[in-house]
Amino acid sequence: MKLLRIVWDRILWVVLAVVVLAAAGYLITRLTWKPTYSSEVQLYTVMSSAEEKPTEVTTSQISIRRNVAALYVKAIKKSDSLREMSEELKMSGFNVGPSQLNRMLTVKVDEDAAEVIHVRAKTPNPELSLKICEIVGDKAAGLVQDAYIGCTVAIFNHASLPTSPDKSNSMRNGIIGALVGLVLSVGVIIAIYMFDKSIKSGDELEKLTGIRYLGDIPDINDSFKGSKYEYGAKSKAQTA
Repeated sequence: MKLLRIVWDRILWVVLAVVVLAAAGYLITRLTWKPTYSSEVQLYTVMSSAEEKPTEVTTSQISIRRNVAALYVKAIKKSDSLREMSEELKMSGFNVGPSQLNRMLTVKVDEDAAEVIHVRAKTPNPELSLKICEIVGDKAAGLVQDAYIGCTVAIFNHASLPTSPDKSNSMRNGIIGALVGLVLSVGVIIAIYMFDKSIKSGDELEKLTGIRYLGDIPDINDSFKGSKYEYGAKSKAQTA
């Protein structure tokens, strides 16, 4: 309770720190933000055996499909795959190297359906994002066709041209700045109090000296209200 009271006595400093850091996080993000566009193609693993009946799905088949999905996530990020896709992008007028393409691509397996794969391209150019997803879709089956016999990867949902840029993180960074301001200001206030060795109350004096505390002596520089005298000097009216 004592620390809460100390913080509350300096609540204006806490509020100021929260507002300043929240505004800084928001404004810095807005000023440095560069628009990016995302396009996504969704793939899924499918058993392509001619003998398989569409209504029959065994546990082993599900396991194989999930293994193929996990393998595809690694295969699409291989240096050979990235190099081939980079060459196709260059033929389409986009000068994107393999390492740069690797940073643009995000590949992950669906959390709810492990047979579904999400491939997202995030670039400064909406046409480039779409083109990357189209190339990924065209190469999907070829990357894992020899890994498991009778199982391949096909397009589940085609990519589309992004019409608006992705949202910036300005609001999120503003909230993070506010939280940092809150924690930092409270921490500094408590640290200053904890490291302050001066005697702050009569109770502390009594504990240090063992002498019973009776009361405070007022500051001798303070004036007696209603009196014609001041400590250490006569009033102006008397000296005039």
